[in-house]
Amino acid sequence: MQKFAQRLSLLKASESMAMAQKVKELQKAMDIIDLTFGQPDFDTPEHIKQAAWKAICEGKNGYTASYGVVELRQAIAEFYQQYYRAQYAPLKEVLVCPGAKQGIMYLMQAFLNPGDEVILFEPCWLSYGDMILLNEGVPKFIPAKADLAPDLNRLESSISPKTKMILINNPVNPSGYVFSRKELEYIVALAVKHDLIIVSDEIYDRIVFMDFTSLSQFENVRDRAIVVGGFSKNYAMTGWRIGYILAAEPMIAKIGLIHQHTATCASSQSQYAALAALTGSQDSVSQMSRVYQSRRDLMGAGIGRTPFRLIKPEGTFYAMMDVSSLRAEPEKNSQELLTRYGIASVNGLSYGQSAGAYVRLSLTQGEARLQECLQRLSKN
Repeated sequence: MQKFAQRLSLLKASESMAMAQKVKELQKAMDIIDLTFGQPDFDTPEHIKQAAWKAICEGKNGYTASYGVVELRQAIAEFYQQYYRAQYAPLKEVLVCPGAKQGIMYLMQAFLNPGDEVILFEPCWLSYGDMILLNEGVPKFIPAKADLAPDLNRLESSISPKTKMILINNPVNPSGYVFSRKELEYIVALAVKHDLIIVSDEIYDRIVFMDFTSLSQFENVRDRAIVVGGFSKNYAMTGWRIGYILAAEPMIAKIGLIHQHTATCASSQSQYAALAALTGSQDSVSQMSRVYQSRRDLMGAGIGRTPFRLIKPEGTFYAMMDVSSLRAEPEKNSQELLTRYGIASVNGLSYGQSAGAYVRLSLTQGEARLQECLQRLSKN
């Protein structure tokens, strides 16, 4: 008989993946508009694919330096200098890893002792809490305001002697909320006051429809600030599994130990593809962002003619829709929407109790399909 580790009992299956699997099974019998999965509906740009193929043909198929190929680390540092005026030493303060998600897990392993608390703002990405629990930490959720905006007024009162870290996602999956510079200044000030680590997951930093401030721009807290980024969303490279961590050298050195004993290094071909992504044309990034904004505007205007309400996202390709008019139990909202309208979504409850009246829509379908979605939702 298998005797699994007790920590596994703390985990829940991913709601988004479970619904995506259900959609695959049902699509044979009915026409479903799938708005579940956080995957761009664009292909990886051609010059990025060609760079990976070139690396393969040139024999770059072995291990790389554990922290990542030097050229890629330099390109990441140069990107942050160009876009955010942030200075990172490419050889000591940049770590390339197999996806941003893996990077976040490294951080939990590197910093959390049993019972350490990590503060999260609801609604937040569903994997954060499980990652914290897997590393014997305690996720401490701050309920959102009525419009799902983070409630910073509750932040300081949520800090206890056990608090180790504040973790934010900026822009936010699932709501598309973008933290303002003033809000970040407040979070940073409290992190300093209470001697906390602050982590900003900025995987959607190029998919924004307003001014964006990166945590990397706060040079005065480099000793406690960690930025996690990657290529999956901005460059439509989800399957390439390539991300990075930016932090001061002492932190990167410890995180790097975990990386060495976990993955050794990121895929060499993915690293050269990421290098081409950063150093090549950025037109595809701008184009994709414009398309997502257009879809957001389309849905925002159309939802007003339905019994539902959309919270207009400021970034990402997600949107939270208030489905309280369904009069369903919070854990059944997405199933009810699927049954009545043939539209697949993810329960808002997956992202925190504050989002119990919502579902998350991933706007990764073309405008014709989204128009059809609106038509379905307008029917009682």
